[in-house]
Amino acid sequence: MRHYRPYHEGDRLNSFIAGSVAGLAMWIDKNKIRRKALALYLLTRSIQFGSGYSMKKWAEYREAKRLIQRHVLHATTLQSSEKDLALDTKAGWDDILAKIMSSSAGAVLMSSSAAVNLYACMVEPDAMPQSYWRFIMHHTGLPQKFGPMLKPLLDVFASQLFVLNALPPGVENITIPAGVTSREFISALSPSVATVFPNHVHHEYQLCALMHPLTPCTGHFKDVLAGEFDRALRMYAPLNFLLTLVFQRKKLATQPKEVVQRYIKSTIRSSLFMTMYTWGAFYTLCVMRRIFKRERTYMYFLNGVIAGFAVLIEAPGRQVELGLYCLPRALDTAWHLMLKRGLVRNVPNAEMALFCASMGLMMTIYQNDPSVINNNYLSVLTRVFGRN
Repeated sequence: MRHYRPYHEGDRLNSFIAGSVAGLAMWIDKNKIRRKALALYLLTRSIQFGSGYSMKKWAEYREAKRLIQRHVLHATTLQSSEKDLALDTKAGWDDILAKIMSSSAGAVLMSSSAAVNLYACMVEPDAMPQSYWRFIMHHTGLPQKFGPMLKPLLDVFASQLFVLNALPPGVENITIPAGVTSREFISALSPSVATVFPNHVHHEYQLCALMHPLTPCTGHFKDVLAGEFDRALRMYAPLNFLLTLVFQRKKLATQPKEVVQRYIKSTIRSSLFMTMYTWGAFYTLCVMRRIFKRERTYMYFLNGVIAGFAVLIEAPGRQVELGLYCLPRALDTAWHLMLKRGLVRNVPNAEMALFCASMGLMMTIYQNDPSVINNNYLSVLTRVFGRN
């Protein structure tokens, strides 16, 4: 590119084409599932760094605009007084908007991803990656309780949801009649699934019964809080321990007390986030049933949006990373949901085009403004491609 365009060495087009051509190397990998996963992962990172680049340029534009305003104000005040040399301009609406966007990016990203993921997890699990579905289900505690009966239970849940969703507005038929146990009611839908219900338990709402058959809502909330915190702690404690050893090994020798305190705080914080995320996913649905007195599929998207805001418990840097972890799964799931509805069609080798475009964008940013790239990823790019 420099040979044919010698006067454009730092040109964005050079970088984009070079990165896109380099992305063709993924043809070597014949595993289509892995290629799709890599393409989605690189897409989310290119979006992250591309957004950072755009925000930086926007900040530079706002600063240039303020500088002009200061010059004008300074010239005006010099004519009337020499005292007001500390000139200032108030933050404009664009500065306030930029601040809100920066501070809420992680929560918005997590909530929008959770909206898709939690809907598919409960209603259309065939539309999402099964490994991720199993991960979410593990943290609900349902597989541990119901084993092989989980799938039939979820099938009845989904079919009954669509039945109730089809009811016209004003027809309140989502409850289980008083005096009828949940087992008796569910036996009319599926005798085999009804066997998992205790004889004496009564749930107020039909889908509450299918979400947590063993206990009524109040008992289930307590069960989720206690059970999920334990499961999350078992996951985050060893994970954070390994990360501490890898990234803070030297500091652990010089400042052990500070490192241990940070490890404990990070582990408890992350465990609390996962607990509230799972708890919110159940609790929000029960609250919406009481408010709306109906079952609608959009409630499951709204439920994910609300549950996703549990990420605010985490540190600001972790909020974005958690959102970016969930985003590729949400994009994949959203595509399959649209496929099922006939809204889109699969394109052969689309993952290759997506990977090349993402690689082109990544290299454009690396060539022109690497400061917006996360330090960890920048070090990897530097090792692979060398310093710019």
